[in-house]
Amino acid sequence: MRTTNRAALSRSLSDCGRDAIISLLFRILGPLLKSHQETPRLLFSPFVFPILNRLANLYGLDIRSMLQRGGEQRALWNLIRSIANFGIQTPQSLNAPISVVWSLSYRCNLRCMHCYQNASLPSSDELTLDEQFSVVDQLANAGVSMIVLSGGEPLTNPNLVRLIERIRKREMSVSIDSNGVLIDEQAVSRLKSMGVGHVELSLDSVNAKSHDRFRGLNGAFDKTLNAIELCSNAGIFTTVATTSTALNWGESGELINLARDHGANRVVFFDLIPAGRGRNVEQFRLTQRQLVELMELVREKSSEDSEVFTELPQFVVYSSSRDGQSLSDCAEKAFSVERYSVSSFFDCGGHNNVYRRLAPYLGGCPAGRLYCNIQPNGDVTPCMFMPKYPVAGNLRTQSFLEIWNGAVFQSLRKRSKLSGKCRECEFVKVCGGCRAKAAAYVGDYLASDPTCPIAGIT
Repeated sequence: MRTTNRAALSRSLSDCGRDAIISLLFRILGPLLKSHQETPRLLFSPFVFPILNRLANLYGLDIRSMLQRGGEQRALWNLIRSIANFGIQTPQSLNAPISVVWSLSYRCNLRCMHCYQNASLPSSDELTLDEQFSVVDQLANAGVSMIVLSGGEPLTNPNLVRLIERIRKREMSVSIDSNGVLIDEQAVSRLKSMGVGHVELSLDSVNAKSHDRFRGLNGAFDKTLNAIELCSNAGIFTTVATTSTALNWGESGELINLARDHGANRVVFFDLIPAGRGRNVEQFRLTQRQLVELMELVREKSSEDSEVFTELPQFVVYSSSRDGQSLSDCAEKAFSVERYSVSSFFDCGGHNNVYRRLAPYLGGCPAGRLYCNIQPNGDVTPCMFMPKYPVAGNLRTQSFLEIWNGAVFQSLRKRSKLSGKCRECEFVKVCGGCRAKAAAYVGDYLASDPTCPIAGIT
């Protein structure tokens, strides 16, 4: 696999030259671009946009059909300003994250065994609604494309509607991470009317009793399946997310089929991270061999009908050896903002795969690079699976951009700051290892990923 992956992910001298020329062009335009905080209409004019598309063609992309909505436009504008600021890099630094996962509250209606947030009851130091409105405005001014509202369970938040309205008013896309239990026809209709474009619903087993036991509520399984179907039928991009453990690993293929049967657009497998209550079930984590077999299953199951991937940065490397067709051959599907709610660990199989071509720029682990997390009290961390460490700053005492440009996030954008095997690995720029696992298992978010599933087979 080593030779195949190296060839698939390598960069030629001509690629480096192309990047240098375009970087110089955008740096020359930098003063003009930096004078605009919001996306200027001129960018999408009949005169300017064809030039941008020709430049995208140099990377094998056609972006004409990808920018019909505000979220995609904001993402492009963020990228253009970032190139003007930093040049083209591998991996790429951004002026602002594509998405922010916002853990609004610890309030939750379930007691999941693996909850990284240790959610149950709201805490006394959570941001007020006025403070949340201020955060929304800061994220919009920074250039964020999508806000993912998480928790706890965001649907238990009494101010959710007003918060979504504020986000949409600032022309950012909205995603909801939910356990699905509270989603009925009325809730779906309300979310759809407010402009929620994506939901991620948790499903941890194909067996009702197992799922309900894992989630701590009888009847949760049936309600979640119903929510998947309702959201999908309403035209909301619907992701089914599962945390892979020794308890459900053997039924992963069945779970993909179950999710697809209920209309899911995407299925994603998270590996267990020992944070929050997840520390109490660490004994159920998958072995490195099981992680490899999970990646193989995911690679086989991914298709044009519904995307399947796993939140392992090593999946970029592993899947790049796959030939044939891929959902990611279609740029219009591949660059929907909803697909970037958290991840950049997409299936890189197929010769025409746009993710494979951009893997050196997307750069594997997105923590602190393509997205970050906001905690209920305003703490900002690199990743939702790193709720307590490292804290890059707090929004009550610092602005979002001050934190985003601070030392913690800067270190995550320079793979030379990593230590051990991750730093030495030939795939460091396209993978970088899972920073949340380094933080949880080693206590150092820049240490090597101790669970790397490909370290022994490359």
